[in-house]
Amino acid sequence: MSRSFERAFVVGMGEVGRRLAGALAAGGSEVVPVTRDGGWERLARGVGPVLVCVREEALPSTLARLGTVSPERLVFVQNGWVRPLLAGAPGCSRGLIWFTAKGEFFRVLRPSAFAGPVASPLAAALARGGIAAEALDPAAFAAAEAEKMGFNCVVGLPLAVHCVSLAEYLGRHAAEAEAVFEEATAVTARSLGVAPSAAWWPEFVRVAEPIGFVRVGAAKALEFRNGAVVRLGREVGTATPSNDALLGAAGYTV
Repeated sequence: MSRSFERAFVVGMGEVGRRLAGALAAGGSEVVPVTRDGGWERLARGVGPVLVCVREEALPSTLARLGTVSPERLVFVQNGWVRPLLAGAPGCSRGLIWFTAKGEFFRVLRPSAFAGPVASPLAAALARGGIAAEALDPAAFAAAEAEKMGFNCVVGLPLAVHCVSLAEYLGRHAAEAEAVFEEATAVTARSLGVAPSAAWWPEFVRVAEPIGFVRVGAAKALEFRNGAVVRLGREVGTATPSNDALLGAAGYTV
């Protein structure tokens, strides 16, 4: 399987897929978009890495369509808790996105993280196209995943519950925001067997500043974010009262 990124397939052309495809193309790769209705036959016959950029909720059906594709070609680019869904794709690569894209607005917050067989060439290809990225070993990626869960759980459900922007939330509900973040990172890190870092919260505050305008009309993907934190907390014996309360306010039952 070629890992040179002369050609790459991008499954899902939403904000994330579109931005990654654009960076790969700018860096010299041929990009083949794969949507619900097109590109699948070429993907099955072709050679080259496959970036799976669909939302978490769409992963089960997408995985079914990718059933004949070698896991070593696959790079799953989802920020939520999707590890259980990927148990059937051993040897795949993973990615955690650290940029915000909303319409014409685009901001890289920090280098996006990748791990797995195609992590190094993918990170290099994205960097050539203008999106900072880095390849991590499995342990470092697990820590990055725990840290990103904290980000996911703050920039989402709490904003919808309180009907505020991210900047307003951090200003008016600072204690709750930090508690949500610390619960999410603690239980995810414990589940992954890594140590949480005291530097994660200050880093969150730093990267959140340029996206303080972000608002969330309705909380999405709770099964893979705050809901996953509560379930993991039960599994590892760690209470998650702040996430529990917000889920309850949203009418979501774990």
